Amino acid sequence: MTWKEFEVALSLFLLFSSLLVLAFRGRRNPLIGFRVGYTYHSERVWRKVNTFSGLAMLAISLLLLGIALHGVPINVFVLMAVALLLGIVFAGLIMAKREYELEELSTEAPEKPKGKILRTDIKPYLLLQLGFMAFYLLLVALFWDKLPERVATHFTTGGPDSYGSKFWGVLGVPVLAWLLPFLLTIPAKDPGFFAKANFYPKSLRGWCAFTTLLSLGLVLVFTSALFYNAGMASVKAINYSAYTTLGMVAVGIYFLLRDAYGGS
Repeated sequence: MTWKEFEVALSLFLLFSSLLVLAFRGRRNPLIGFRVGYTYHSERVWRKVNTFSGLAMLAISLLLLGIALHGVPINVFVLMAVALLLGIVFAGLIMAKREYELEELSTEAPEKPKGKILRTDIKPYLLLQLGFMAFYLLLVALFWDKLPERVATHFTTGGPDSYGSKFWGVLGVPVLAWLLPFLLTIPAKDPGFFAKANFYPKSLRGWCAFTTLLSLGLVLVFTSALFYNAGMASVKAINYSAYTTLGMVAVGIYFLLRDAYGGS
């Protein structure tokens, strides 16, 4: 599969996903839609937020499809896709919270979460993740002059199979990937983000632990790739770091399940 074919396939997948969201926007369900605590606790909020997110994703998928057919570089395509999708996520969160709070002030407010409201201090987790990235950026600064102008950006068990510019390979991709768990940690400060009807974890620390372990694993993989491109490590080191990251993700999932089903 060429990069252009990949871009077209991803655009079509997003298009199909947007149609699914719009098709199920009228009924709350655990599989399809913008599923956060605020939308789970109100049919009206669910319908409004999922209508917005479905239409926005539909527009983005058509835009990305046009860009893909035009033949833009993969780095530009990925950067645009990530930025636009994150924009939908945060706009949807803001809309869901605002609409739910408006219903709380109304006389016909929907069912509300019962029990103790969960609070979690996310600052230690955010600081840890910032520390991981700061460590990686320090290594990039130290080894920048040792890196070739084109670096390996994707690996198989046998070696690299994709290359890109030095800036994109050692800064652009790692920073964008690191941002994902970092941004997913932030909503944990708001218990309403997770308070859905059939699944309300007893502690949000499990979620923060999961995203922090994912952040550490990603930085570990990017660090081993940095050493490889600087001529200081073999492909085996990257493979080992990838396996270690998978182990960290498994531990993070354990924390999530423990907190969801009776852990402390």
